[in-house]
Amino acid sequence: FAGASSWSLSGRSGITKAWDGVEERNLMSFHRLKPLVNIPVHTIIVGSVANHSFVLTKDGGIYGWGRNDNGELGLGDTENRYNPTPITKLNNSADPVIGGACGDKHSLWFTRNGALYTSGSNEFGQLGTGQSGSNNVNPSLVSTIEGVRTAGAGRSFSCVANKAGKVYSWGYPKDGVLGHGTEGKFLGTGNRWEYSLEVRPRVIEELVAETIAEVACGAAHTIVTNIEGKVWTWGFGGYGRLGHGDNKNQFSPKKLEHFHNVPEPKPAGTNTIFFRPQKPRRLKYIAAGSRCCWGIDVHERAHFWGITKSSGEATMYPKIFEGLNGWRVREISCGVSSSICASEYSLITWGPSPTFGELGYGEGDVKSSTVTKKVDDLEDTNVLKVGMGFQHSLAIIDPEDGGRKVYEKLKVFDPPELKDIPDRDKIIAAALDARASSSKNKNSKNSRNKNRIKSKGSKRKRSDDDDDDDDDDDDDDDDDDDDDVCFLSSP
Repeated sequence: FAGASSWSLSGRSGITKAWDGVEERNLMSFHRLKPLVNIPVHTIIVGSVANHSFVLTKDGGIYGWGRNDNGELGLGDTENRYNPTPITKLNNSADPVIGGACGDKHSLWFTRNGALYTSGSNEFGQLGTGQSGSNNVNPSLVSTIEGVRTAGAGRSFSCVANKAGKVYSWGYPKDGVLGHGTEGKFLGTGNRWEYSLEVRPRVIEELVAETIAEVACGAAHTIVTNIEGKVWTWGFGGYGRLGHGDNKNQFSPKKLEHFHNVPEPKPAGTNTIFFRPQKPRRLKYIAAGSRCCWGIDVHERAHFWGITKSSGEATMYPKIFEGLNGWRVREISCGVSSSICASEYSLITWGPSPTFGELGYGEGDVKSSTVTKKVDDLEDTNVLKVGMGFQHSLAIIDPEDGGRKVYEKLKVFDPPELKDIPDRDKIIAAALDARASSSKNKNSKNSRNKNRIKSKGSKRKRSDDDDDDDDDDDDDDDDDDDDDVCFLSSP
């Protein structure tokens, strides 16, 4: 594990009312996690906009930790966890959890038999339980769907595919993220725009003729592949993240033509020696960052489209990612701007500033890198799985072939849980008092400056510092391009 580990601060502009008393703490290199030392694990569950994570153990267990403001950890409460904690309500040796997904404030898990469970925020019906509004701090069975084999989650929406290859989605429909041909927008009371929520899994009709094998979700878009490796995308189209060469939103799944090509037949009379037909381009692995997509083809080459650096140039359609040329790419994961890649005997990360240690280069090395760079601490290990959250990263390495020696050299991260921090309530109260006092003084100063400017007959531009905002700053701002005031309703 590497990166931000102060869960109530991650993605937020300083101390807010949600602060839990843990000061900013970024792990600049990869660490072992104390509760998981020497426990074999096989799967990472995380998301590009998530501040929480899960790992699955080889004996059928599941551990979770991170931000838990809405009960997304499924532990029956809303207290953040700083160490991997067993999710006992999901432990079932007869039908263990084998996969899942993390949204920004909710979680999904599916079992070997395909049962689907959800927990966390249900403000927009993203838990799929048939209602919206109240959060659920315990894992709830989604009884209207069976046989789940792959899952994705974004900001306030969810998407899964079952073993028959049918795709279902639910939650907040804005920008067409659910793929049902509409964003559910209508003019409601007071001539304000409202959105009709999907509070239960609903099949995506556009894909019923396909057998979908894999699903991945970014902040506000979705990518899927079928069993042949053909690709579809839909949702918010900003920065080319859908790969169609434009910024248009897609309310229904749209073929990504680049991965639907059909080899041309050999023209009559053409010498076979000189005929080189274009081979089918297909993906065997997909991943979604907050504002981008990744794919790995059968030749273990990485393809990319979208954007990771807001000030950079967007890649509007799929291209082979030159930064990984020559590497046999096994798996990729991406957060808002940082990426992590598992290759043969190397862990590779990259991402522009600001970063929070998730690249894992170590205290004495660079903190960010806009080009791919190996993580020296894990060099010459067989990296099996990787995951990138909002500001943190995870990797699973094979203990064989020298991997255990490398693993045992890593520091152990063993932070106290909130209940073990002395005088935590006093620390929080003092910090919030200081924040309120600072805000009051700032507002008073701004008011005096405003009056002084008015007396000179000039206009003053509004400053963002004038607002005392307790909301998360980890939003994908470009995804909210609707100037209308939006109110939500459930059907």
